[in-house]
Amino acid sequence: MEKDKFLFMGATTADGFVAFYDQIADMYDLEKLYILKGGSGIGKSTFMRKFADAFATEARDFLICAGDPKSLDGVIIPARRVGIIDGTAPHIVDPKYPGVIDEIVNLGEFIDPSRVTADRATLAKLYAEKADHYKHATENLAAARRVHHEIEALYAGAVDFERVNSKLSQVIMQSTENH
Repeated sequence: MEKDKFLFMGATTADGFVAFYDQIADMYDLEKLYILKGGSGIGKSTFMRKFADAFATEARDFLICAGDPKSLDGVIIPARRVGIIDGTAPHIVDPKYPGVIDEIVNLGEFIDPSRVTADRATLAKLYAEKADHYKHATENLAAARRVHHEIEALYAGAVDFERVNSKLSQVIMQSTENH
């Protein structure tokens, strides 16, 4: 059996969220891609884990959530050319090839509204709080990038890049000789 892979297809950056989920069907040359819709906590990650378990004897590519590495954003079974991904924010994905490759699975259809309606105000507050935390994370990453650029600027004139490049050549040469 080939080994499973664990990949990030998106990340929160200083410029906001960056993702490549909309390119998965083409990257893997998929015949079928299921796009899960539904809010946080509805069971998308559990659904994907159970999907992956059904193919436990095959190589699987697990797409790890950048915001919560214990959560999944997708599972691809390359040999079968089939995948399943989370198509909700912050990595909203809509069908690129509707009716041909992509199929939406709306897990929201399985919510019993009578059991959550009373919690509507709490849910709205939590969703707003989550969005606010993502906004602050992006702002903090942007601040860290500014500081990093200031540090680079201070060192730039003091580094002998010719010597650095010479050392890089040595490391590459040694690495190719040992393998």
